[in-house]
Amino acid sequence: FTPFQQPESHHGLYKICCLMRHGERLASIIDVSDIRRSVHLFPNFSAVVPREWTSSAVLELCSSFVVNSFSDRHAYLTIV
Repeated sequence: FTPFQQPESHHGLYKICCLMRHGERLASIIDVSDIRRSVHLFPNFSAVVPREWTSSAVLELCSSFVVNSFSDRHAYLTIV
């Protein structure tokens, strides 16, 4: 995913997008000891959510997300 830029002005949350190279998602394998915490992502959509965006498929089908820094106190203090 893209690094954080400025938070969105209307809600203060950070938008991230999938990184692509040559039409394919760019991904990395990291050591499990480098993981600090999980994050809660909201798919970025317009007025209607596509039916094919199920919980098991949305990470593959949606290209941009909003990071929910309000999911808990620790997330807020870590992200903001």
